[in-house]
Amino acid sequence: MTAEVIILNSSGVALAADSAVTIGGTKIFNTAIKLLALSKVEPVGIMIYGNAGLIGVPWETLVKLYRTQLKNTQMETLEDYSDDFLKYITDRKDLFPDALEKQWVSSNLFRYYTSLREALVEKLRPGLTGGAPVSNEDVVKRFAQLVDEKHKALGAEAFAEGMDEAFEKNTRTHYLALFKEFQDGVFQSLERSPKTTEKLNDLGVYLHTRAVFSRGTSGLVFAGYGESEIYPSVANIELEGVIQGRLKYRVRKDKSRKITSNRDSFIYPFAQEDMVNLFMNGVNNQVLAHMQSALTSLIQKVPDLIKDEDLKSDERSAAEIKDELLLSLRAALGTYYQEFGQHIRTAHITPVMNMVRVLPKDELAAMAEALVNLTAFKRKVTNTLETVGGPVDVAVISKGDGLVWVKRKHYFPPELNASFYKNYFRGIEND
Repeated sequence: MTAEVIILNSSGVALAADSAVTIGGTKIFNTAIKLLALSKVEPVGIMIYGNAGLIGVPWETLVKLYRTQLKNTQMETLEDYSDDFLKYITDRKDLFPDALEKQWVSSNLFRYYTSLREALVEKLRPGLTGGAPVSNEDVVKRFAQLVDEKHKALGAEAFAEGMDEAFEKNTRTHYLALFKEFQDGVFQSLERSPKTTEKLNDLGVYLHTRAVFSRGTSGLVFAGYGESEIYPSVANIELEGVIQGRLKYRVRKDKSRKITSNRDSFIYPFAQEDMVNLFMNGVNNQVLAHMQSALTSLIQKVPDLIKDEDLKSDERSAAEIKDELLLSLRAALGTYYQEFGQHIRTAHITPVMNMVRVLPKDELAAMAEALVNLTAFKRKVTNTLETVGGPVDVAVISKGDGLVWVKRKHYFPPELNASFYKNYFRGIEND
């Protein structure tokens, strides 16, 4: 896992990322590189969270290949850099051969079809544990219902970026044999009607063309300036894989922002966000969710605590009075939530953001590092895997100074590798 923070104001943008990477769910190394310069000479950086590669190709490799060919090219806006990076990945078909794409699709199909099989077993379990016989017809019927439910849910999802009905149809045709192979392998002798089989084929393609994303998603955070921009920006994109030569990705608009004269400061956490949210809001999101759930449940129970005989009215029945009472309580709870949210903004968020908007660049860096360390410290002193930790890489990007490293780890002793620094600008200085 990962903890990363970006803080922006009109002076610049600070980026901080930890170094922990989890292998196999149990082994943790504190040497991962998650913060990189996207250009060697322009004020643009990139942070990576989630999956460390795109269908097996490391993001660090992709970023460094991109900036080698980018050289000293200048682009007008930050979005131009992010769009060009995605285009570069899409065009490099040699990096994502058909065999690698097929392997990714196969892995997704196996997981999804297996989850359907397990869901079917759960639906049948009450009858099985009760000792009642389950007929083959009942199994087939339950399975058809389950597939129909999933088909309606996934089919209602919007297309992923850059995908449409025609592309989905072509993808379905291309992988139809693979869909059949995995259906036969996972469901084996389970009888499937032609209609159910068609829906299973649809589900196989929906996984890759619709805006549904798995835990294997990678996050890319672009930050910095385009040539025409005097204030910094941040753009957040999440990617899952490559299908038929197209990237499956989505733009996180909730964490893509531009500093303007009217909107002059932002703080965004990525990946493990709980401690940053606690610092900003004054309350842990899990505590807040529990409180809302408990209060809503309590409100629902209040009318049932009143006896019908105590609600005497010639005009309305006891049930009508209870329904009206419940509506009033829900309205009061809604007002409470609004006031509580206003309190969080007034007492916690606004004072911090008022200070952030005037912080100098070095203090932006210190704050970003502190928020990452806060998350790491929480993992260290609780009975969980230390999925955040290790050295924290910190950089500041400003219009005049470009990307400046405040703290940066190396996997090699810098004093023994003068050639590394000598070659860093090779291919740029002579352009």
